[in-house]
Amino acid sequence: MESFFEILFDILFELIIEGSLEVSMTKSIKVPLLLRILAVLFIVVIYGGLCAVFLIVGIKNEQPLLIGISVVLLIMVIVAFVIKYRGYRRR
Repeated sequence: MESFFEILFDILFELIIEGSLEVSMTKSIKVPLLLRILAVLFIVVIYGGLCAVFLIVGIKNEQPLLIGISVVLLIMVIVAFVIKYRGYRRR
């Protein structure tokens, strides 16, 4: 059974990531540009850190599967960002 703090952390982390994605992709005047830039930087740091951890652990333990997962995850994040950015620019 999951502990209370683990569930609470999961909910808060999901809210922060979803909120950052929503704020970073809005063109609204109500959200300042500085806040949108900080939200994008936060998202890049979180996903970049996750990819880096997988890559470092895979290299350290000589696990090609883990290295492959980190590379695929990095490619997926880049593709998702490009798709979101193109949709944002078309609006």
